[in-house]
Order: sequence, then C-alpha cells, then structure tokens
Amino acid sequence: MSDSIKTQTIACLGPEGSFSHLLTQMRFPDAPVQLMASIGEVFDFIRSHPDTLGIVPIENSSGGFIIDTVDRLVDERCGLNIIEELTLDVKLALLGRSGADIKTIHSHAMPFFHSDEWLKTNYPNAKRIVEASTAKAAEKAATQEGAAAIGPRQNAQRHSLDILHFPIAGEVPNITQFFLLGHQANAESTANNRTALVVELPDRSGSLCRFLTPLSEASINMKRLESRPIRGQPNKYRFYIEIEGSPADSLVQKALDQTRAEGAVIRSVGSYPAGRRFES
Repeated sequence: MSDSIKTQTIACLGPEGSFSHLLTQMRFPDAPVQLMASIGEVFDFIRSHPDTLGIVPIENSSGGFIIDTVDRLVDERCGLNIIEELTLDVKLALLGRSGADIKTIHSHAMPFFHSDEWLKTNYPNAKRIVEASTAKAAEKAATQEGAAAIGPRQNAQRHSLDILHFPIAGEVPNITQFFLLGHQANAESTANNRTALVVELPDRSGSLCRFLTPLSEASINMKRLESRPIRGQPNKYRFYIEIEGSPADSLVQKALDQTRAEGAVIRSVGSYPAGRRFES
C-alpha cells in the first residue's frame, strides 16, 4: 500500500494512548484516527465506511492469538481484506507517582502475561487489576491513590504520571502484530510475502493432513493455524491459516488447487506484505 495516504480515516482500538492507537499514529502520522471501544467495532466501522481503513491486533508473543480478530476474519460476512501486517516491538513501563506505596497495578491482560515474573519479584503484594486497555489502566493510576499502571511510557505525559521503571522485562521479546484492513484487496504480486486463508475441510478422517500435504510438498511454510467453531453448526469448524508466499507464485497456486481437489473450501482474506516493524 502506498505511503501517500494522507486523509483516509484509520479506525483502531482505543482509547487514546492504547498500543493500537500508538501504532496507527506511527504508521499513518497524517491520517485522521477514529478510536473504537472494541475490535468488533473496528470491523463494523470499516464495513460501513468503504473509504476507511482499520488496524487491529492479531497476535502477541506473550499472550498468543487475539481471538476477537480471528473470529471476525473467519466470519463469512467479514468482507474485508488484510492489506499489511505490522509489527510493534512493545516496551512496557510502570507508571505511577514517585514515592507512593503501590497497592494496585492496572493493565491489560497481555502486559500482565509478559510482566508476570517481574511483578512477582518486584511487587509481589500488589493486587493486579485487568483493564480494557493500557490507556484505561493509566487513567486509573492517575486518579486512584496507591495505584500504578503497566503500559507504554507515552502515557506518562498524557496522564501526568512518573515513569517508575522502564523497560519492564526488557530482555524478553514482547512483540504484538497487527493487521491493516480495508475493502480493496492488494493487487496480485509476489511482493506480498504472506497469505491468510479461511478453510473449511470435509468432515472425514485425515482431512487436515490432506490439506497440509500439498503445502508441505511445495515447501510452503505455514505461519499460523487456528480452528474456530462455525456459528450455528455444532462440532463444525473453520480453520484460519496463514502461509508464506502468494497465489501470484505458481507453486503456491498449484498447491492450493491441489487442496481444493481434496475437498477443501478456501476463502482468501488477503495476500499482503509482512515485516514492517515499529518500536514503542
């Protein structure tokens, strides 16, 4: 996607100061931003506003898949395409008031996953309170006595807090990956080094193996695999699968054609470039 986007609205998960918001500002510094209360609202906003784009998290290296994003992508009503994968190297800070006796620490669930051992060592008696976002956690730290927050250090200035420690567990990689979503699919190109697929397989023994074998034989690397239940169909599942490469590559296309011959029903949700990286 061209970096010439200047005025197209970008929807992302808020509130102001969330990691999604920070990444959006780094990727599109000149674009207007629409902050949403949930991942589902980001999808709904883009679907109802054809000229907008959206940024949603897909995976955190400590906490795993963001299931809300996966469920919206596999839904047959989604109608959106992945345009880019963006990586944020997350550096966490402990924010609060210098000299205060910290009794509660607020954060989103993912930073707590990453900070678990550090918190056990440094704040074993502080109560952990999960918030909807790191931005909301900073709000609590700013307004409640004895409270601190874990989140991006940029929230310190935003909420008049002190940076008590940075980075938290900085020796452990903490990566969150995001998707840029839009209505228009990318043009076919081998420069798109990742493809996301929604796959339904025949309900018979070995169907997943039959799907994977042509990919393996073509030396196509699989990056993500997640099964999700099909709404209204008990014990039926769709697979969300990401592979390296693009159907613009004849070897990839041939392998996918072979899987279809084995009964797989495949819907692409985008071929896109992956690897663009930012640091918080």
